[in-house]
Amino acid sequence: MDKKKVLVADAGEEFRRLLVETIDAENDLTVVGDTGDGEEALSLCDKRQPDVVVMDMILAKVDGVELLSALESRNPRPKVLVISSFASGSVADLAAAKGADYFMMKPCKTG
Repeated sequence: MDKKKVLVADAGEEFRRLLVETIDAENDLTVVGDTGDGEEALSLCDKRQPDVVVMDMILAKVDGVELLSALESRNPRPKVLVISSFASGSVADLAAAKGADYFMMKPCKTG
């Protein structure tokens, strides 16, 4: 069985570690990289070709909006799950407009 490759981009180190551990515990998923930096996330996407990017909108250097815009031109484009603490519907709308496939609110259960 081919495992889906997941990249995690979240500036919150503790949340990111928890997310990585949770994803790696799944039989059909493997984490191919994690970072709190949007610029590094783009570089990791190019190198590791993830099937899924799990990201926050708040990232160092390149923010979530810029990261989503850059991912739109990738071929194949990974699926994108945005997990954000912003409660505003406009953030979810903006993420969707920029190509996010799913949007979840923080805090969320990881297990």
